[in-house]
Order: sequence, then C-alpha cells, then structure tokens
Amino acid sequence: MQFLFLFFLVSPQVMSGSFLAVSSMPPTTIPITVHIDFGPAGKPSIERSIQIKNRSTPKEALREIFPIQEGAGCCDPREVSTIDGVGIEPLKNRWWRFTINGSRNVSPYRSRLKAGDHMKWVYFEEAQ
Repeated sequence: MQFLFLFFLVSPQVMSGSFLAVSSMPPTTIPITVHIDFGPAGKPSIERSIQIKNRSTPKEALREIFPIQEGAGCCDPREVSTIDGVGIEPLKNRWWRFTINGSRNVSPYRSRLKAGDHMKWVYFEEAQ
C-alpha cells in the first residue's frame, strides 16, 4: 500500500509545484516600440510596436523589421552600418545614431531590451 501512495504523490496530477514554476517564468516575447528616422536619406520615418524575443539586443530587434548590414563605422565591426539600404557615409558625415528610452549611453549589440522599451534609430548628417 505504501508503494501505491508514493506513486500517487509523484504523479503529474499531484505535482502542481512544477506547474507553478512554469507559469511564473518570464514571457518568451515582449513588446517594444521601434522608431526609425531616415533623415537626409529621404525615406519616410516609421514607428512600430513589435514583439521580440525576451532579452534580445537592439540589433536583433532591428532585423525583425528591416535588413541590416554591419561593419565598423568608426569603432567596431559589430556596428549597424546600413538599415534598409541606407548606409553610413563618412565622407558626407552621415551616420546612424541609436537610443533606448532616450539614452544614448547604450550599445546596439550589447544592450538587452525589456518590455516597453522605446528603441530609436536616427540617420543624421553632422555639420562639417
């Protein structure tokens, strides 16, 4: 009888603890807002709310909307150099600037996005 009782205790119907652990896990996707301003390139700006994988980088999230290319614009080969065909042009002083929630002190390949973040990419021309 004792054997049957132990079997009953470890059966899936009784093990509600594992069910609670699954339900308290963070969601697999999160909502963020993406704004892309093509500035002097002449393409219309876009703003979209999208669902991305939890803890994605801004660069990974950007790939969900547009094709990108990466390469060293000034410092690192992991930088985003082109978004939807609009690339940096060092001779014309045109660059991509990136922010999360208004902060420029972020990395597009190291930062991790959280639910509700606002990611903004701006193509701009610096005065020479």
